[in-house]
Amino acid sequence: MTANTIISAKKANSLFWLGRYEERVYTTLHMLRKCYDKMIDGEVGDYWPLLNTLDAYGSYQNNSEFTLGMMYDKGNPCSVITAQTKAMDNAILLREEIMSETLSYLEMSVALMNECSAKKDANIICLQPVIDWSLAFWGSAEQRFKNHRALYIMMMGRNIENLDMLIRYNYGYERIALAYDSLKRYFRQIPNIIDENLEKKLDMLITHDKFRINDVDYKHELLVSLNKFVKV
Repeated sequence: MTANTIISAKKANSLFWLGRYEERVYTTLHMLRKCYDKMIDGEVGDYWPLLNTLDAYGSYQNNSEFTLGMMYDKGNPCSVITAQTKAMDNAILLREEIMSETLSYLEMSVALMNECSAKKDANIICLQPVIDWSLAFWGSAEQRFKNHRALYIMMMGRNIENLDMLIRYNYGYERIALAYDSLKRYFRQIPNIIDENLEKKLDMLITHDKFRINDVDYKHELLVSLNKFVKV
């Protein structure tokens, strides 16, 4: 990769949201598979809390509707296909930065999901290739980006989305603190991209003494601060 070069505000925004949406694809699929396994093997009480968290709008009436909807419902902003389509839309604007081979992993994912949707295939196993292609996308991007700054902005989006999802799914302190440290590695490479006051606030909130993930007000404050953190 070459040294950092100037990136337009429009491209910086697309890079950031490409990172967020593609990480949302991977994390949602991971959580959906956990829920799907529990729906098959467990009691209602085992999977209901996770189902309610994934189906934030309460859109689906039974297990089959839930699985199909969370995977293929283009009208649901929380579905996998919505996130993957938005990731691809941003990637198309960045073809010169990410190159065609990297973009192709997103194109294959959307094509497969459209095919599964047409068949109304509720088998979550059919989306294992989407998980694999998501991982391949990140590997290809890291190898092919010619601009350090562009890569760092995209990786910041990825890490913010990962941290956001961990908070929403009530992960413990150690996992959330580790994700926050990973995010810091990227924003320290790009001067003036974050709100320093919000950085101080997050530093204060994500400490062992302050951590209260089951406190609604604390969780809301954490999410609001995180999602206003980056200035792109």
